[in-house]
Amino acid sequence: MNRRAEPGRPNKAPQHDALLAAACRIVGDGGLAALTLRSLAGALDVSVTVLTHHYGARAGVIAAICQAAAQHDVRMLDGWRALLDQPAPLPAALAADLAEAILEEQATGQRGLTVLFLEMLHACTWDVSLRPAMADWTGVRRDFWHAFGEQAQVAPALIACGWWHGYVIAEQAYGVVLDGAGPYRMLRRLCLQRLLAGGAAAAPDAADARLFAAVAQRMALPPVVEPAGAAPARVPEWSVAAARVCGIRLAAQGIGGLTHRAIAAEVGIPSSTLSYRYPGQRDLLLAGLESIVAHIAAAVDADDLDKLQRLRTDGDGEKLDLARASLAVAIAATRMPALAGCVADMRARRGANLVKVFGKYLPRAHGIDGLAAQVVSMGLTGLTITGPPGDSSDKSVATAFAAAGRWLATYSG
Repeated sequence: MNRRAEPGRPNKAPQHDALLAAACRIVGDGGLAALTLRSLAGALDVSVTVLTHHYGARAGVIAAICQAAAQHDVRMLDGWRALLDQPAPLPAALAADLAEAILEEQATGQRGLTVLFLEMLHACTWDVSLRPAMADWTGVRRDFWHAFGEQAQVAPALIACGWWHGYVIAEQAYGVVLDGAGPYRMLRRLCLQRLLAGGAAAAPDAADARLFAAVAQRMALPPVVEPAGAAPARVPEWSVAAARVCGIRLAAQGIGGLTHRAIAAEVGIPSSTLSYRYPGQRDLLLAGLESIVAHIAAAVDADDLDKLQRLRTDGDGEKLDLARASLAVAIAATRMPALAGCVADMRARRGANLVKVFGKYLPRAHGIDGLAAQVVSMGLTGLTITGPPGDSSDKSVATAFAAAGRWLATYSG
């Protein structure tokens, strides 16, 4: 039976570049959940029948989008790859400049494509059906940065365990939100320079460490001070539990996991009661973000390692992967500019706990300051969305942490 397009609409398959551009616009405006056959057909001015005739169901359309994205990245990255084809390794300073230029292009000139990549990569951690479609696209980016890492003399162990690829992914997530801010760009440059120089500070009270502290302070949000005598806002007891559930679901499943029915069932209240206080999905998102930020702040401010361990393994910490949650907040901020300050604060404080951890883990090493800890933390953070949550990703992060510790010890003064 022949399928016919609606009158006045084309019956030909959309060009791959047009398909990719439309997908980037839709996801940039409404997230991956907004990428439906109907929304895509509308953006391309074709009927849904045309899409399904040429590509099949939504999975086939997603596969075509990823194929077009991989081909686009091959063309774009080949231009940079030519600069890596050198007879000798890249000097550290030049490698840092080159890495920053590529990351900036991905965060600004290719922003829509990078947001689509991050959204889909994050979704792959809970939606296994997306992984085959994403395999080639992820492989293109991973292979490029693998080659870059080798030419820039990144420690082989950091490349092999996935830490280096995780670092790049985390920087892409922060970059699409913060690249317009001068302090962030300085922080990114400092991290790249220290990373490619070996990680640990070359001398006590190093100049880059002092500059890092000043830039991080500029990016951090000021503490909230309640007005004197102000009465605390009265909220229903169940709303605290609802906010925690929203945060956990946001970290584990992204915005698509925030449904009134699922959250109300988990909290044990009627869906109508939840909807009255949190009318829309955006309200659930803000409640979840508030819970995530509070948990991260508590972890950062932990005054001893035992308290930090309890926050990570007990109660909410058993369910809430803070690294994954941080990236969920950054991805959400691509569509909610009001969250940019929160993302900057998270980036400024990233790694604060690791200074304490490394103090116990590597007591004889020197030069492991806040900047070194942030560099390590960035790689561990990005690693959380390169694979599914659970035992396998936990082992990957543990392996990467151990590799990073040996790397810092090797280069410490």
